[in-house]
Amino acid sequence: MSVIVVSTKTAGARQSRLGGQARQDGQGSQGGQGGRSARTKARIADAVITVLAEAGSSRLTHRLVAAAAGVSLAATTYHYATKRDMIADAASRLLEGYAQSFRRAAARQRRGDGVATDLGGFAARLLINATGRHRRSALAWCEIILDAARTPEGHALADSWFSELLAVWGDLAGAMPGARGEHDVETAIDTMIGLLFITLPLDLTSARLSAVLTGGGDPAREWAPPSAHPITDAPPPTRRTNKARETRERILGGAIDVLIAQGAGAITYNAVAAQSALTTAAPAYHFGSIEGLLKAAEAELFARSKGRYRDMVTSAQVTGAPLDVLADLTAAVFVREVTQHGRAAIAIYSIGLESSRRLELRPAVWDVIMDQTKAWKRRLELLVPEAGPLEAMRMQAVFIGKQVRALSTGSPLAHLALARGEFRSAIIANTK
Repeated sequence: MSVIVVSTKTAGARQSRLGGQARQDGQGSQGGQGGRSARTKARIADAVITVLAEAGSSRLTHRLVAAAAGVSLAATTYHYATKRDMIADAASRLLEGYAQSFRRAAARQRRGDGVATDLGGFAARLLINATGRHRRSALAWCEIILDAARTPEGHALADSWFSELLAVWGDLAGAMPGARGEHDVETAIDTMIGLLFITLPLDLTSARLSAVLTGGGDPAREWAPPSAHPITDAPPPTRRTNKARETRERILGGAIDVLIAQGAGAITYNAVAAQSALTTAAPAYHFGSIEGLLKAAEAELFARSKGRYRDMVTSAQVTGAPLDVLADLTAAVFVREVTQHGRAAIAIYSIGLESSRRLELRPAVWDVIMDQTKAWKRRLELLVPEAGPLEAMRMQAVFIGKQVRALSTGSPLAHLALARGEFRSAIIANTK
């Protein structure tokens, strides 16, 4: 991660230069002023995308954007009154660029100059680009779409995004050989989004991604992250009393509440202490560092998620053909996770994105990815014994993509009602 740092001296010098230029420009034409204003806004908008990618939505501030853009703080507040304004404009700019690139791809397909013959192949190329030249915009988009899940305004933003995605992907699919329905296109989009949330946290190179997506390699071997440096937890109090244990649990609960409400970047001693109704010194005393506290919250959230899934699978009493049983079970888990535990899911994916910036979080994220991949592989093998790890990971990606889409758009009932049929079709597609 490149760190966005602008010293006070440097920022002041930049502001002075900009102020002097503005005074000179003020003598020019009105049209010139409009052009300069547009260029300044574009520069600030680009800095918003950079901050979202490199720091996360929870750390996005006017001051940090001004430093990244090399402009005055007043310039950012002039063009964007609130943080929400910055996020909405960044989303709009990313969507416009994304839609244009898809329309160009569809035009090439119709001319016979396309680079892929199916949506799966095209999605693989998109993912490879997302780890390389488009990594910044891919990370920024993931931050935006998770943030959208937290507010009604965000739901509307995400809904417009997915409506446009469906249109441009459908246009591209129509230019490719073979007939595809709307559900096929939606599943392709969900798979792409799910793979983004799997691969971006691992900070994979394009070569490592290609080794699996186009080379047929085993993700368990090709994508495993290096071991992170262990984080030293705070030394336990001399006597681990019931009160100390209760306080530690209270702090951990407060950290998870902050994670759910704002994201991983919002975890600070002050925020957690305020949420836990404790002194600022308490989190540092019991967990040693912000990294130690974040890892503890990560472990707790992952353990809860695994426990819910395990309980659901073992308690489910479904009978019938293996395909229908798996579709029924997957849909039941999906609806429950979206409706009852959606906020916790957003916190988990937020930790995943944070692991793209913090190596110490990555091993635990990888363990969860592989745990779910292995579970999917065992279930797909009941249908097709030769089902491989990539097919299993694609099914995991479908689940994640649908979950992110449902949560970011406010979990519309119509989307939940279609889940069973969509999962059934995806299972068939991944076991052919």
